[in-house]
Amino acid sequence: MDIKWKTFYIALECKPFSKVGGVGDVAGELPWTLLQNGLDIEIITPLYESVHLHNLVIRHTETFIFQFEGQKERAEIFTGFVNNLPIHFIANQRYLEGDYGQPYVFSKDIPYLDDAKRFYFFSEACLFLINSKDPDIVHVNDWGLSFLLGRMVQCQMRQKRILTVHNIGYQGNIGRKAIENMAIETFLTDEKTQASFLDPRAEWSSINPLRMGLELCHMANTVSPSHGLEITQPEDPKSYFPGGKGLEKTTNELWQQGRLLGILNGFEYSFEPTEELFSEILQKKTECKKQIVSDYFQTDGLVLGFIGRAVDQKCKLLTEVLDNKDILGHILDISGLNLAILAQGDPEYEHFFLRYNQYKNFWAKIDFDQELASLIQFGCDVFLMPSLFEPCGVAQMASMSRATPPLVRWTGGLIDTVIPFNSAHGNGFGFNGSNREEILNAFLQTIHDISWLYKNNPQAFIPIQKNAFYQRFLWSDAARRYIDMYLKKF
Repeated sequence: MDIKWKTFYIALECKPFSKVGGVGDVAGELPWTLLQNGLDIEIITPLYESVHLHNLVIRHTETFIFQFEGQKERAEIFTGFVNNLPIHFIANQRYLEGDYGQPYVFSKDIPYLDDAKRFYFFSEACLFLINSKDPDIVHVNDWGLSFLLGRMVQCQMRQKRILTVHNIGYQGNIGRKAIENMAIETFLTDEKTQASFLDPRAEWSSINPLRMGLELCHMANTVSPSHGLEITQPEDPKSYFPGGKGLEKTTNELWQQGRLLGILNGFEYSFEPTEELFSEILQKKTECKKQIVSDYFQTDGLVLGFIGRAVDQKCKLLTEVLDNKDILGHILDISGLNLAILAQGDPEYEHFFLRYNQYKNFWAKIDFDQELASLIQFGCDVFLMPSLFEPCGVAQMASMSRATPPLVRWTGGLIDTVIPFNSAHGNGFGFNGSNREEILNAFLQTIHDISWLYKNNPQAFIPIQKNAFYQRFLWSDAARRYIDMYLKKF
């Protein structure tokens, strides 16, 4: 397909140069596939001081000087090519170096405030590049680049505006008083952006950049079909359902208008599945499990593995109390079961896990250890992923590529990627419920069922492992959906 339209793909992180989360993965994988599918596309991303260029040859191409926050600022553009894909890095000493020299920073007193200033500056610099190269489509990611869409509307720019929402829980909310006399206050004084820039919860008296991005874009998408529908509904804490996190009115309107889509992320595979390779993977899994068991456990029973951030989204269900005992304690009481955890994040969760290290069928390491993560993904029998919500999820895709069936909560992208083990082509396990007690009981019952199956019919795991191993979530499939979105007329 030869598509003449030029697209700017703009992200605040892009692997392998800068990566914190899923945005970096998508920005580092999707544009290359779009290029291969005939799209004229270029990436724009910040040149943080922490960026590692990995021997990429770059050259200085442009310099823009403009007034920002009452001072003269310089935005320098450096361009490199990876497999014929242009990548433009925007550099600035004040907002992208020193204490600001990484993708996201912690604002101690007012959350989001420092990042809002930085990302608004970056958006302002992007305007100059857009005016210079005149693309047809500007595709941005998440709340931090909603500023750019707002500025494009203020400047009445012709380009089609596309927004991908990776996590609707991050909206950039800041109290209105905190932005007085700041550059971003312009969105509150311009009638083209004023209404959309305010948070819909009037009692918050705050701004909401993500709302502005959603309401001012031509098209928006989330990173899985199920999550796209979920964010059009109100939050229900009683069933651990996050919904649209206060933006459900906006997202529902977009959904009804056909302007909000759910496009499942792809995964970057390093091999093609074959029978021979599956046999080799099973052998490697056996060796890795032996190492896990001999190093940490006193039994060779079922091994569950958890790798992830120690945050509410990933860990809360493990700490919930049922019948006077938290769920993790209930799990560890199951005979013949072992659980290995590699996590890092909220100190409260880190301490929670470490308290259980006295158990003989449990160990936890508080760290980000890539080698140990690979050992767990290969060596565990089932990968544990009881997320409260999951816009798409990459960990379950990674575990399946290693012939490790995941155990997930049926939510968001986990619904779209994991097939129940007792269905045709089943590649994993799942649970859910309509209220707190149902969900927690279903979680425990599913683990009991897996443990029973492993103990009484271990051969039944092999077809589940094979289905997981052969499952493919390809960026080429996602790219076609994105191109269809780009080509929609308005």
